[in-house]
Amino acid sequence: MAPRIHIKQQQTRSQSCRLDILIVGAGLAGLGSAISCALAGHAVHILEAAQEIKEVGAGIQVLPNSSRVLQHWGLEEALTPYMTFPSVCNFIGWKGNKISHLDFHESESNYPGTWYRDFHRADLQRCLVNRALELGVRMTCNARIATVHVSDDGATATVVAADGRQWEGDLVIGADGVFGKLTEELLGRSDPPVKTGDLAYRLLLSTEEMRKDPELAPFVNHPQVNYWLGPDAHAGLLHSMMLFDLANFWQ
Repeated sequence: MAPRIHIKQQQTRSQSCRLDILIVGAGLAGLGSAISCALAGHAVHILEAAQEIKEVGAGIQVLPNSSRVLQHWGLEEALTPYMTFPSVCNFIGWKGNKISHLDFHESESNYPGTWYRDFHRADLQRCLVNRALELGVRMTCNARIATVHVSDDGATATVVAADGRQWEGDLVIGADGVFGKLTEELLGRSDPPVKTGDLAYRLLLSTEEMRKDPELAPFVNHPQVNYWLGPDAHAGLLHSMMLFDLANFWQ
């Protein structure tokens, strides 16, 4: 039996050693930061711009390094019902020729206790939210942060929302995404997103409907990760429980 990853227990800190941490953004990065800081015994408050934390996104892969972290945070039991167990990752030419592959089961044996799994992004995010709340993390939605002010002595920072509300903390972590403002505050200059010329299309299909099609059914009955590579583009198929993710990236 493969060794289990150690589950970190939440530390208890005295008031003098506990930081008040503000995290801007409740995406995967913000939630992961919140869980890690809360487990270390700090007081954590997430500020999210959206009016509510909605279930959005498509398929997402969890590879050995990240699976180790999720287990360390005590999330394996909560995540298990939402896992899909792909057996292999195939790289296929756009004309159908097989280029290469990675056997996930064989690869897992090189990293004992870890795994390759597929999820729907919303399921992963929901489990992270629940774990953060279990650890005492506070969450405030509809809080779009416009700026951050650092105190004169550098001991604290105050984040200011677009509607004027303010929160003070010992540490501010920016996880507000590509359209967020905290990166610009850190750099001291404008840092708008750069258009790359790429587009991504994603589709979610019911696996029950796919099972009715003889050509699509094998993708559901024998979960695999498949990438079709072509000139200046690729398409990827991830099987994620009752959902199927098709992503096309065009340059």
